[in-house]
Amino acid sequence: MKYASEDYFSVIEIKTGKKICDCGNENDALLMVSYDPHNRTITRNQFLMGQVVDIEIPKQLPTNEIVVVEKHPPQPQKKLKKHQYKLPENDLQPLKL
Repeated sequence: MKYASEDYFSVIEIKTGKKICDCGNENDALLMVSYDPHNRTITRNQFLMGQVVDIEIPKQLPTNEIVVVEKHPPQPQKKLKKHQYKLPENDLQPLKL
């Protein structure tokens, strides 16, 4: 099993200890610190991901599990209801614009 670690950088305000942002690139974090260098600092954090498992996919599908399915005889068709082809008449007046 392999463990892959990923570093990221936090920019923190020195006076309050409040995190301003997280950056995936050190240059981005240094840029954020450069806006207020007397009040900001940078810390490197390491995110340890879970186990990474390498899986090798077989190049061919297995042919020892082929199943033959028999066709069933056709079922008789059900009769459908008659459809209405025309809208019913009504007593409403036509819309005049």
